[in-house]
Amino acid sequence: MAETILRTLTNETGDERVMIVRRADGAYTYRREWHGEGGWSGALDLGLYDSADTAEAEARMRVGWLVPAFH
Repeated sequence: MAETILRTLTNETGDERVMIVRRADGAYTYRREWHGEGGWSGALDLGLYDSADTAEAEARMRVGWLVPAFH
């Protein structure tokens, strides 16, 4: 199974994004990336979760610019 990006959330300025990803092993994660002169970079996978909903909820609790959108 290939990795699948299920959802992309982008901050207001468009220079940071969080992607909800189903990994090739079937687990879910959220991935943070930053946009700079060379394009998107960073690509940090943060945590392993049992569902896309759980990965997104965790991202919304931990990523500062997503927190206000959670309420």
